Amino acid sequence: MIDYTTLKHSSNGMPTWDAYLGIVLNEASKKELFTAAELKQAAVNQINLPLSLKNLEYSSNSGEKNVAINRAGWALSDLKIAGLLHSSERNQYQITTLGKKILADYGLSLTRNTVHSLPEYKKHENSLKKKKNKTVNVAITKTDLSETQIQEWFDDKKDNIQDELLNCLINMNPYKFESLMVQLLAVMGYKGDEGQSLVTQKSNDGGIDGIINQDPLGLQKVYIQVKRYAPQNTVSRPEITSFSGAIKLRHADRGVFITTSSFTSGAEEAARALNITLVNGDMLTNLMLQYHVGVIVQQQYNTYKLDRDAFSD
Repeated sequence: MIDYTTLKHSSNGMPTWDAYLGIVLNEASKKELFTAAELKQAAVNQINLPLSLKNLEYSSNSGEKNVAINRAGWALSDLKIAGLLHSSERNQYQITTLGKKILADYGLSLTRNTVHSLPEYKKHENSLKKKKNKTVNVAITKTDLSETQIQEWFDDKKDNIQDELLNCLINMNPYKFESLMVQLLAVMGYKGDEGQSLVTQKSNDGGIDGIINQDPLGLQKVYIQVKRYAPQNTVSRPEITSFSGAIKLRHADRGVFITTSSFTSGAEEAARALNITLVNGDMLTNLMLQYHVGVIVQQQYNTYKLDRDAFSD
């Protein structure tokens, strides 16, 4: 069973639709054919959701009412569009050769950025753009929207800005990218109250891109390495072990490895053994939104409910 708290999730703890991508693809690999309903249910069953989330339903929805099943369905749809799953005329799904390769490379760490970077998905997106040739604006009308649906609307907006943010990171100046990553960790509180943060020189950095002194004398240091990779270029075990070696040469025992892509399972295993904290593209953009680095808060909205105690005798 997968611990639901370790997955990307909404504010109420419910895994987001893209958290299901690797799970759905993994389930599809377990037998030759699944119906859509079987595959979605199998994916949900792999997560140890508490009953409150497992049984959560939309208050008004013309389609699938169960929120978890609905989100697994969105993941299934994207996997099919990207060519990782194939569906027959009888609505039975099977994993494709490409799907098996992507599953082997990414496993449960598969992200929407990787899926959306695949040729078939890009082809689909370009086809939609040609048909519409205009921006589709999502509007919340005066219909009876539940809080869950409103949250999903905001999650969708957040996903869009994260995609834009990741694209900017991938295409920005490498040295500025390093500076921005050091700035992010500083804002997150890594440098302490009186510490310092700095980016190493462009040449001869010895595999270290940034250093954070957590105290004024620099007795406690955090070393940083960053990789501005496209989604399909994963960080593998040798890069983690090489970074760990660079840290040990400086008589330190901790580091943060940041990438705009993702990590192989071998890289994750090595990082756990070598005391290296990993930050992939999804986590990175989420942290940048959370700490307002590289983004500006445009508008905030509040929802309200009556304080019944204020009116009681």
